Amino acid sequence: MMSAPPCEVCLSRGNGKHFGVDACRGCTSFFRRTVVNKRHYKCSEDESCDIENSIQNHRDIYGRRNPQKSILPSPSTSSKLQYPVPTTIISTIKQNYSQLQNVRIVVHAMEGGSMFLKPAPRGQSYKETYRLLLREFYLVADWISNSFPHFTELPTSQKDILLRNFYLTFYNLEAGFFACQKSRDDIWFLPNGNFINCHNLESFYHDENNMQPMTSADAAKLFKGTCTGCKRNVLVPMLRENVTQFEFLALAALILFDTGLEGQTDNCIELCRKVRTTLQKEMIYHYSTMRKTEDFALRMANILSIIPSVQKASQKMQEDLELGHLFNAYSAEKTFFENCMGKR
Repeated sequence: MMSAPPCEVCLSRGNGKHFGVDACRGCTSFFRRTVVNKRHYKCSEDESCDIENSIQNHRDIYGRRNPQKSILPSPSTSSKLQYPVPTTIISTIKQNYSQLQNVRIVVHAMEGGSMFLKPAPRGQSYKETYRLLLREFYLVADWISNSFPHFTELPTSQKDILLRNFYLTFYNLEAGFFACQKSRDDIWFLPNGNFINCHNLESFYHDENNMQPMTSADAAKLFKGTCTGCKRNVLVPMLRENVTQFEFLALAALILFDTGLEGQTDNCIELCRKVRTTLQKEMIYHYSTMRKTEDFALRMANILSIIPSVQKASQKMQEDLELGHLFNAYSAEKTFFENCMGKR
């Protein structure tokens, strides 16, 4: 079989004709994103950069390097560390996350009864919150499908495993990001703009029909551990680090592509490892260039350490939800457990 001509842009191995010229996958994807997203590029330095070899010919579609290529920073006359620019997965996630926020405004406005009047934020009850989380599950699943092409290529069973493992942890992580935006740790912010009053859990467990086996005061005492754990393991560390949107989205992607899950196949695990590696390389590039953080290795380590803390809070939340379901006390509906809960 005859190999395709080399890429006319970077001279690496070609992948056929794209946009009328012989091009590799990397240059094709770059040009497509530039056109679709209407991007305009400008040098962030003094226009003295050497861009002749800016295309990373030694990377495959996941950002994996050729073994012959060094993963260490290349020598440079600049005092700033130079890292190859990885595939910008997080920029795609960011763009789609903005779209998710816009969709949320419409969906939740419809639920509230007015498309034009924005109601003031208010405390929600447990029933309202469970319904909200179930609606959100489908919105978040759609956001993921549009942000990660390789996720959509997985078998349905594997996508289900990743999503169910991801959702509650993402819900907690996003609440921490909302707290960073608003600089508050006394309430738990929800995706629709409302909140859970952490200092008045009785109001959260209020049941207007009074059909529960225990009072709202008893429920607040029984399930207080979830609220305390979320504050200690999510709000406090994320506020301490003042997590940015880039960092929040990077953490979300790393949590999605988790490994070692029950029922996860070897192929799915391998895909997750490759995506996680690419994400971490992109974080290194971001810290070493965009943020201009002097000790970016420490910053990245602190941010990554948030993942196990959020997972711990999510595990406690799931245990309390399952406990309530077992005793039919302030329990969510069956569809919530079928869709939104990770398998244990």
